[in-house]
Amino acid sequence: MLKNLLLTTLLLCSAAVSARSVFEVNLDPAPYDRSEARAQAVELVLNRLTGGRANGSWVLDEARGEVSRYLQSEPPGPGYNAVFNEAELLALLESAELPFSLASRPALLVWLSQEGRSRNEANRVWRRASSAYQIPLLWPLWDLEEHMTLSTRELFDAKPLREASRRYGADYWLVVEQKTEQQNAAGGRWQLFGTGQEQPLLQGKLAQGKLASGADAVTELMARLNRYWVEQNGHRRAPKPANPAPEQPLLAKVDAGGELTIVVSGLRRFADTVLLERKLRQLDGVDAVHVIDSAGYQGRYRLSVPGSRAAVLQALTTMTGLVVTGEREFSWSGAKRD
Repeated sequence: MLKNLLLTTLLLCSAAVSARSVFEVNLDPAPYDRSEARAQAVELVLNRLTGGRANGSWVLDEARGEVSRYLQSEPPGPGYNAVFNEAELLALLESAELPFSLASRPALLVWLSQEGRSRNEANRVWRRASSAYQIPLLWPLWDLEEHMTLSTRELFDAKPLREASRRYGADYWLVVEQKTEQQNAAGGRWQLFGTGQEQPLLQGKLAQGKLASGADAVTELMARLNRYWVEQNGHRRAPKPANPAPEQPLLAKVDAGGELTIVVSGLRRFADTVLLERKLRQLDGVDAVHVIDSAGYQGRYRLSVPGSRAAVLQALTTMTGLVVTGEREFSWSGAKRD
């Protein structure tokens, strides 16, 4: 009876983790600076969704630079909490043609050996890593029945491991041999098994301590497993039809002091508008960029120019991907995914 109650409790805790949205983030501990916390949170969400493919892509720079566009709310609670806008982030990934997965990550049964001792619960490092990538973890009881079936020396032996894992009903189990610095070891090793396969699905070495990126080895392991789920279940959104010609062309209109309004044509996809805004914000002499309105493939942008308007106009004529078509009118051809 007690064993059944413990198993039920484990499954309920696992279900609670998997029920959380991949767009919800909790950083605890969190950076003291709010802008740094937001940047870390949006990077984590993109890593969850894409399995790390967003790293090195322009979408990461865009999301960090315009967090307010993608941030939905910041609920109260310990650490830093954020909920991101699903529609905005998926539109961003679509524009970059990056595959992603919204599927809940399956629960993992973790067989962990530390210094040759079996572990039956998560410490703070494992809880934080599980939460970061929302991978629900189950932990074995390591009762007498299991010690008779499996020993820490047999953790990587598929047959007794499969037999011991059967009682938990998990589709995947993770075997980890974690060593300590006192053992003067590299950190350990791990293997991922599935119910339908005889051989490990994945395997690798476990780094020791903190990594150069600042993440701990267990969080890096969760990131690797998350990448595997995305590779198995990832998909791309179907491209939206290109923006058509506007019924009524936009006009630049008259500028107020300290402003420069331009009209840009050729904005066929969401990626075009994102990349153009990034380039406009990077121009010398431009403090801010605002989208006034849009119609079809045209957009009207208001640039805050505290200094010389003539210098900014000259810079616009030399911007890569932007072609002059009239007075304060341009055509965009720079849809390159940079």
